[in-house]
Amino acid sequence: MHNDFTVFSRVVPSGKKVVYYYAYDESGKRRGPWSTGQASKTAAKNYCNALNRNGKLLPGLGAMPTFAEFAKGWWEWDSCPYLKERGKRFNLTQAYAKRGKMVVENQLLPYFAKMKMDAITQEEIERWFDYMVNKGYKNTYTNGIFAIFRVMMNWAAKKKVILADPTGDVVLLKNDRKPLKIITQDEFKALFVKDWRKVWDGDLIACLGNKLAALTGMRAGEVLGLRGECVQESHIQVYKQYDKFGYRDTKTKDRRNIPIPPQVMGELRELMAINGDGYLFSHDGGSKPVPTRYFYDAFLEALEKIGMGKQEIKERGLCFHAWRHFCNTELQKAGLTIQKVQAVTGHKTDRMSEWYSHFDPMDFAEVPKIQEGWLSGEPGDGPEGGGESMRPAGLRIVKPEPERKMA
Repeated sequence: MHNDFTVFSRVVPSGKKVVYYYAYDESGKRRGPWSTGQASKTAAKNYCNALNRNGKLLPGLGAMPTFAEFAKGWWEWDSCPYLKERGKRFNLTQAYAKRGKMVVENQLLPYFAKMKMDAITQEEIERWFDYMVNKGYKNTYTNGIFAIFRVMMNWAAKKKVILADPTGDVVLLKNDRKPLKIITQDEFKALFVKDWRKVWDGDLIACLGNKLAALTGMRAGEVLGLRGECVQESHIQVYKQYDKFGYRDTKTKDRRNIPIPPQVMGELRELMAINGDGYLFSHDGGSKPVPTRYFYDAFLEALEKIGMGKQEIKERGLCFHAWRHFCNTELQKAGLTIQKVQAVTGHKTDRMSEWYSHFDPMDFAEVPKIQEGWLSGEPGDGPEGGGESMRPAGLRIVKPEPERKMA
């Protein structure tokens, strides 16, 4: 049992003594502190008793909603207050909102729906992590779900639905994502041989869509969004995408120009001869592009044609988006700076470029040459300009004396 409130004195920066109070909510949890504005505890208690009689002892909290009540309408593209405020400062996509909505419905509401918002503590979140792990979800997937949840709880604290964000000090689960084995240059060459028709069943749209993604790192929606008007003399302009939400701005809402080799430019013009200024990757004269699955399915079939089994494809996680990893990695291996690679792929941060980079030291032929230079002792090859400088000053190599034979 405890009183409805407790008071204590605190010296504020001005040097004055002010009495503050804690109060207790309906579940018995302590809230506060809040200032009474009084200098003595007696006056402070009278102040708190008056607040209590008027039902205002817990300022600004009101009836605490459940998570389900709080989450209602969240991630709705046209009405979510968070999306509207966030959209003033950052480029958001409907795909981002749709994913958030699916996460709430499928992963958060089943566990948190009936909980009062202020009952969602760090300890409760740890129990949710255990719940997800026990259901067999990967750590990296669970961390992605938690990122959506953290956004919502942070917003709740910002709007004073709750007093503090319980997700702030939560540590993510360890990364258990399998290393990606991306498409190799040999596999790329096998897919796009001179007689490509045998690999791609004579389908220029399927072949060229995949080839363009491999050479440029374009997303599937960006390839589908290409229209005849985007093809220039020696490059293409990428500024739109086509997906389930229609013809719209790219993910970053930026325009980028990507150089294209003459051979591929000629193949694009073949499609232009059919579809004009409409969508290039189209079966109806450019009115509408082919479905996204068209590229994906053709890619998987082509991999099998060059001898890759379904099990290997699954284990390596290969899909159309694998071309983005391939392009980002190969351009860097060829010597392009991160900034130049980002200008092609459209990545905005070094962190994202790093995510799409997969280097194998065995691919770098110059490494053994550099190592041999270190060992050669030639001037200029050592860390300080000469081979001998690699040996610490004063270090002598002592040869062991031969064993003496016993008489």
